[in-house]
Amino acid sequence: MIPQFASFAEFLAMGGYAGFVWGAWGLSAAVIAGLILRANVTGRNQKARLEALRQEKDAGTPS
Repeated sequence: MIPQFASFAEFLAMGGYAGFVWGAWGLSAAVIAGLILRANVTGRNQKARLEALRQEKDAGTPS
């Protein structure tokens, strides 16, 4: 296997395109993290809503 970069510093510089490359990676990671966070928050909210509906049904209160 032939290395594409002579050093780790050269790898980080990405041939002069480091700002674009690492910015794209960072933005992608932030979007994915945001989507995971949103899914978790939405899931917790939906579980709480479902539990409230179940308690309402068990109490005999019309919905």
